[in-house]
Amino acid sequence: MKRLSSIAAMGGLLLALACAQHQGKTEVQMETAQRIAKLEQEIDANQAEVNALTTQYLQAGGKDLGTVLGRGLSPEQTALLEQRLKNEQGIGYKDLISDILAKQKAADDLKVKVQNLERTLPAPVDVVKGERHIDIAMAYLTKDQGLDPATAKSLVQKVNLMDELVPGFKVWNFYHDGVYGTFVTQGDAKVSPYGVIQHAKKVLVDQKNSAIAQRDALAKEKANLAQQVADLTGKRDQLTQEISLLQTERASLTQKVSDLDTLSKNLQSKVNSVFYRIGPRKALIKEGLVRDPWYAKPQLIQFAETDYPQQLDLRSDDTISFSAKDADVARIEKVRIAPGALYKPGVDYRVSVQPDGTKATVTLLNRDKFRAERSMMVLVN
Repeated sequence: MKRLSSIAAMGGLLLALACAQHQGKTEVQMETAQRIAKLEQEIDANQAEVNALTTQYLQAGGKDLGTVLGRGLSPEQTALLEQRLKNEQGIGYKDLISDILAKQKAADDLKVKVQNLERTLPAPVDVVKGERHIDIAMAYLTKDQGLDPATAKSLVQKVNLMDELVPGFKVWNFYHDGVYGTFVTQGDAKVSPYGVIQHAKKVLVDQKNSAIAQRDALAKEKANLAQQVADLTGKRDQLTQEISLLQTERASLTQKVSDLDTLSKNLQSKVNSVFYRIGPRKALIKEGLVRDPWYAKPQLIQFAETDYPQQLDLRSDDTISFSAKDADVARIEKVRIAPGALYKPGVDYRVSVQPDGTKATVTLLNRDKFRAERSMMVLVN
């Protein structure tokens, strides 16, 4: 399953300044971008009301306006409504048309505000299919601002980037006096950045809820089977002529209960476990399991169960201990966890390596996060 970056709940989308202690031109520009994101939310809300009122108008017997596309009525549709407002006889129709035009006017006014705010900022990057936030940020700092790649990478690593950009989004980049900030707004896309993030979170939550429901169903089935065993046992003395058959049947049911119990425990363990693999960093990259480019933190590529053969049940344990031999290295020098953008050293986990490099321990400090995210890679050296 795909992992997300840290998410800040705000209108269009977060993205923090690289140096939060500085206040200046970059922070002012970031605040302006945030205002744009909030205005875009208001535009979407107004458009939703326009669509609802238009549907109500048609259901009430109004004449078809044609398809309402994008984030507003076309000039032709607006002109048509204004003409019908003059000619309509029914009071109800007039009220609906007036409301539609008023809401559309409010949305148009907000769009003007957005355009005015955008003119105060440097030109954004209009996202096309396949573009990534990190590539846009690095290109801006190295090509537009003339920074060397190492300095640019250091600044980019200090901000939160959006994993999934949608064509039509606008990526704003700001740099002044060593301070870098970046922000994503909706632009011409039909979905907001916040909506994209919320959808991804919902998918993960739905998967977790499905696993829990399956576990509960198995537990209920187990209880029902156990009751059947008890009923058969109570009738055993009365059915002496059928005792042999009952014993055979009871054994079969008991085995089913045992199998279900084992399955239920295994499912409970999986739901409460994190799955992982320990290995040399280079080997995991070569196998196509991990991506660890110089300009970003390590990321997971493969997510099949077979890629994560080891399991830690977080209900009873929070520590992974391994030797250099276990990790297939001569000596343990360094240990990291992927995805690096999600699991923070010192916050979510702690690494301890023996001075002679023969053994290492990874302690999971934030069990809930590892339980929710399900998988990780332990990169050695």
